[in-house]
Amino acid sequence: MLTTGTCNLRCDYCGGSFDPSVVPSLPTYNPQLFLDALKGDPDPIVAFYGGEPLLNRRFVERMVRSLRGRARLVIQTNGLLVKSVDPEVMSSFDTILLSIDGVEEVTDAHRGRGVYARVMDAAKYLRSLGYRGDLVARMTATSDTDIYRDVRHLLSTGLFDHVHWQLDVIWSDRWDFRGWAARSYLPGVESLAEEWVRYIESGRVLGIAPFQGIAMRHALGGPDPPRGAGVNSIAISTDGRVLACPIAVQEGWAELGRLGAGFALREYGIASTCSGCEYYRECGGRCLYSFMERLWGDGGQEEVCRVTRATIRSVVDRFDRIERAVKSGVVGWEDIFYPSFNNTVEIIP
Repeated sequence: MLTTGTCNLRCDYCGGSFDPSVVPSLPTYNPQLFLDALKGDPDPIVAFYGGEPLLNRRFVERMVRSLRGRARLVIQTNGLLVKSVDPEVMSSFDTILLSIDGVEEVTDAHRGRGVYARVMDAAKYLRSLGYRGDLVARMTATSDTDIYRDVRHLLSTGLFDHVHWQLDVIWSDRWDFRGWAARSYLPGVESLAEEWVRYIESGRVLGIAPFQGIAMRHALGGPDPPRGAGVNSIAISTDGRVLACPIAVQEGWAELGRLGAGFALREYGIASTCSGCEYYRECGGRCLYSFMERLWGDGGQEEVCRVTRATIRSVVDRFDRIERAVKSGVVGWEDIFYPSFNNTVEIIP
């Protein structure tokens, strides 16, 4: 559920707010239409999204109070406004994803001066409320990200249950992604994966969401369907349009219908280059938007696929060690498998 198309930041890989002529700053539909649409869902999950969803705080509060006990609740927020929200409402979320990119200098370079300190303050505030849900650090990995350093830093704060990251690719302007991946990112992923497995062997699972999700998909044979966007995951724009992807706000292929007028779920076809891939069950074709739009062209898409395959291998190549740890009883699959429900963590960065 997009609560607004407006954002109070202008992160350089995102650009801030949506065009209000495409995504209005406030919902223009009757919220009851949304509540009615949920009635046929036996296990609804509602994620609040934007823009910055808490810029429409009162709408979020009303919806959470209506949905509490009827649905699992998630919010993706930059964290700057959490103190303005009714503490009981913030404590109602099953998962809260806070946008932060790692160490202070990296976060502030892309999100704005002082943002790191404010997000950390928000995380501390949520913990001070006694928040017991899943608090996730949601990173964007850019050309100055040191993935090992930045993930370990966020875990070391003791504030976050999980760290997840997305790569700054496809919808950003072209940059030297291949060079950065070779000299920094993939070596960092390898080091991080080795450390993650060593912790498992010692009886502790670090909350590194991509590794946990890859391990879960590998063990279980992958998700069904391979990609959930449009099938078991949809987005409601502020004008009531039902979309397969919350980023594809003006792409016709993503429109599934409209609240009040009906909508139809849709499984998007996967090219043979994906369905024939040995890692398809772990990847599922990655991000639907990048798959459909291919803004970096087929060559750019293949660069991202190479990095995705290497990331999956960093876990799969160590899977026998994970299995031995589980068989020995030092950890259980329930400790490793994540997420337990679709909490908007995409798994594949």
